[in-house]
Amino acid sequence: MLGRDLVLEAFRQYGVEYLFGNPGTTELPLMDGLVNYPEIKYILGLHEDIAVGMAAGYAQATGKPGVVNLHVAPGLAHGLGNIYDAYRAGVPLVVTTGQHDIRLGVQEPALWGDLVALAKSCTKWSYQVHRAEELPIVLHRAFKEALTEPMGPVLLSFPVDVMWQDVPLSPLPLTRIDQRVSGSREAIRQAVALLRAAERPVIVAGDRVGRTGAIPELIRLSELIGAPVYQEHQSAGLNFPYNHPHFAGRFLPNGPAIHEALKEADVVLFLGVISQAPLLYFDKPLVQPGTKVISVDLSPWEIGKNMPADVAILGHPREVLAAWVEMLQAELTPADEGRCQKRREQLQQQQREREEAKARELAAVQEQMPLSPAVVMAELNHYLTDDVFVVDESVTAGRYVHRYLELRRPGAFIGLKGGGLGYGMPAALGAQLGRPSERVVAIIGDGSSYYYIQSLWNAARYNLPVLYLIINNTSYMILKGGMLTLNGVSAKQGAFPGMDLDQPEIDLVSVARGFGVEAQRIETREELKKALQHAFSERKPYLLDVVVDRTVKPYLA
Repeated sequence: MLGRDLVLEAFRQYGVEYLFGNPGTTELPLMDGLVNYPEIKYILGLHEDIAVGMAAGYAQATGKPGVVNLHVAPGLAHGLGNIYDAYRAGVPLVVTTGQHDIRLGVQEPALWGDLVALAKSCTKWSYQVHRAEELPIVLHRAFKEALTEPMGPVLLSFPVDVMWQDVPLSPLPLTRIDQRVSGSREAIRQAVALLRAAERPVIVAGDRVGRTGAIPELIRLSELIGAPVYQEHQSAGLNFPYNHPHFAGRFLPNGPAIHEALKEADVVLFLGVISQAPLLYFDKPLVQPGTKVISVDLSPWEIGKNMPADVAILGHPREVLAAWVEMLQAELTPADEGRCQKRREQLQQQQREREEAKARELAAVQEQMPLSPAVVMAELNHYLTDDVFVVDESVTAGRYVHRYLELRRPGAFIGLKGGGLGYGMPAALGAQLGRPSERVVAIIGDGSSYYYIQSLWNAARYNLPVLYLIINNTSYMILKGGMLTLNGVSAKQGAFPGMDLDQPEIDLVSVARGFGVEAQRIETREELKKALQHAFSERKPYLLDVVVDRTVKPYLA
């Protein structure tokens, strides 16, 4: 078979359903071969970064690798934004690119570039194929690496001449590594001793909790020892149900706030945590000196990365938690149980107080015009059933998303971990492809939406019933809030250069309709209620341009 046929046959054998991309001349051999593989559906994006975002959303929704094909150096460069976001989020992506004939590269033709070097900083492994005989090994390695924790993107560059070469070989069967290890018995016992003796234990749940299916075990541990659970900041997924009485909230990427939340703890358990640094420099330790730290992860790089751990376990979060629970159940004394019960009662009281505070906050902005994002999320929360999948790139409104939405279903939430805007619009489409029986709701800031607003064309073309809620404050509001926090000239004069998205204000409804998507502008709560009812009654793409409060408030203070 030809090199290009071996690539496509490997895709088929490895269970690839969709190939996302935006083709160019160097991809023509692969596109020609694709005609013979109707089981692999090509999903066209109008920009390479849209193709990457769709592939990433599909991977996050299904747990399968997202496969994307990009066009030489400019195409890969276009896709790097969302490759970076996928890298930070640990998304299994197999990124492939076309490349000029190897014999031509030395002449530096148009579009040529060192693709391996270009992708190196945001991939687990990158390689340019030199001969078709290499294809079985490199394809197997790429899929294996993408799917092995710590998961992430890999890159394969396919020169045109390699695609046309005859190769008397076949794809290799895919190796899947069983990583369900629980660490040494000694380390498990040390951690249990700390947890059992703790007076004020705190748990921080990271993205490898949700990704390894460890949420039920984490709930059991939290309930057993009476510990509050925080979700790591900038989380890519759901790692603890928000409606559980032990859920203490999702960290903001704010050093002082994290420090404050952890300052009273005598034992802190970091479980599968990847986001370990605040967004801005903070000159104090996040954990107080003298506090005992337990760190568990499948990546040795993440264990003790920014602070020493008293007990460090290289292990699968679900397996480690199960071992702890089993040992604690056998060893907790009546005195231990009495202390744990007291903490459980305190956590339940704190949850009641939080709910009362939320109700007061919501009541205070019920009649506010323009709408408060709190009201928008409270209304959306009524539709958060077990077949709704949420994608969040609301940025400034994110604090309201995580306060007023009762996210509770494992594997049904995608957040922006890398911080690069332009991920949510296409990721929602990929998630909808991966979960066709569910309804994807994408909560996107207006500034974010404009990066790849042409993603709406994909929603219409492939009839993907994504509901886009655009939270429209006509600005990069998070940056304005940051300017207030700086308290410099900008804050004193109320001037925010380069941060307004008006004059002219963008007509999102007309833009959406131009791409074939039904849309409506929302200015009141009644309009929002009716529009949500309408949107959820039909299975087709829909966009709501929701006008919200434009008051600038300090951020990351």
